[in-house]
Amino acid sequence: MNRRGFLALSLAPAAAAWRGRDRCADFHLRFGVTQFDRFDPIADLDRLERWGYDYCEPSVARVMALGDAEFEAARRKAAGGRIHVEAMNSFIPAEMKIVGPDVDRARVEAYVAAALERADRLGARVVVFGSGGARRVPDGFPRADAWRQLKEFLRAAGDEIARRKRGMVIGIEALRKAESNIVNTSAEAYRLAVETNHPNVRVIVDFFHLTMEGESPTILRRIKDRLVHCHFSNPVQGRFFPREVSECPGYGPFFENLRAIGYRGRMSLEAGSTDAESDLPAGLAVLRQLYGAACSGRVASVGPGLQRRGTA
Repeated sequence: MNRRGFLALSLAPAAAAWRGRDRCADFHLRFGVTQFDRFDPIADLDRLERWGYDYCEPSVARVMALGDAEFEAARRKAAGGRIHVEAMNSFIPAEMKIVGPDVDRARVEAYVAAALERADRLGARVVVFGSGGARRVPDGFPRADAWRQLKEFLRAAGDEIARRKRGMVIGIEALRKAESNIVNTSAEAYRLAVETNHPNVRVIVDFFHLTMEGESPTILRRIKDRLVHCHFSNPVQGRFFPREVSECPGYGPFFENLRAIGYRGRMSLEAGSTDAESDLPAGLAVLRQLYGAACSGRVASVGPGLQRRGTA
């Protein structure tokens, strides 16, 4: 049996569970995939449709690197099929500092205006603000000042959305300490959103970062009023596409808490891969199976075991 036939056979149970999703009216997920490594979701819209994804999430920074003609070609392609751009990640490039003593506000404001325009033209409804390099606090710089700068940046971005009537929100993403030295938990992202106090500034939760920082998925219940988006990957020995529902003990509780708050929104797979043809359909099948189990109240049945990548 070839690989495609094997995948079709092995993913059939997840597909069957997915067909029952309408029984879960108070908890609805749409699944997408982000831009990662050399994988460009806009260039692969046909494969995303074949694999069964609902939308794609390209990188703002990479889209901003396109010339006008290249961008227009990408926009037409994204608008022409079933799979559309609904979210975008990597908002601010690492070299453009938004925290610290050397912030070039005019440059940042010009970039944000241009980036949000392109995101809007692509159809994005959520722009994810992780951008660990851009928001890294320089050594010795007062953290209270950095926090204030983050709020100022977010308010300005929110105002730009409102002023131009862009149909989107900014989603603050907590990042693990290895990627950012500020806003490392969803609780901190939520506090930043509350203190920013702007209707166009919300919060996303990334399962990988939540797990790496040891944060309980019950935080979803506290931040539900500002939650607009989720990212997902397998945090066991790396940041991979999920392959088995039993490979990480945190999968079930995460979906269970999303169900408990009646989350109705998007969840994007964000992981590394050297074999998109295998990883992307398999990862989507795991999400569908977890979603189906949460809908039916069978979360525990997916198994509490911890299966490490590359083991039997």
